[in-house]
Amino acid sequence: MKRTILLAVLSTVVLSFSFGQIAYQKNDQVASVMYGIGSYVYATNADASFPPLTAAFDMGYNENISIGGLVSYTSAKYDFSGYGYGYTWTWSYFILAARGAYHYDLLHNANVDTYGGIMLGYNVASFSETHTGTGFGLGGGSANGGVLFGGYAGAKYFFTPKLAAQVEVGFGLALLNIGVAYKL
Repeated sequence: MKRTILLAVLSTVVLSFSFGQIAYQKNDQVASVMYGIGSYVYATNADASFPPLTAAFDMGYNENISIGGLVSYTSAKYDFSGYGYGYTWTWSYFILAARGAYHYDLLHNANVDTYGGIMLGYNVASFSETHTGTGFGLGGGSANGGVLFGGYAGAKYFFTPKLAAQVEVGFGLALLNIGVAYKL
């Protein structure tokens, strides 16, 4: 009997978390951290010296629209040596952007927030080269960057009313970002 009561209470608690919440609401403030997979910003065979990481903050503007911003950073290095030459090339990318998303209840699940959006920001890219040996190289480095505009789509699955797993695809430092989100 005690086991049946305990099972009923646990089921009620789990179901209240699963069905009693709405994943996206007006005035929600959500902070997230994501790890990028499939980065296309550095050269073939380069080793990521700092993986693509993104921190984002979004606030519910109305019932369907959120606004916010993000910061992303990654760097990579490629070493080559042979035939009396030695080169090291290093790239780094830093993105600061504003973004807005439209939230649509695509899966009709109170735990899932599906959305698509656009982002406008600035990408600061830098490159440096060092060389050793008898070969020649350009040496030095350069900084570049520019305005970026892109789209993205994503989903958050809320395990609790405040904590979610998050996935996004689209424009940024990586093609796929996976992470966690937390409602403040």
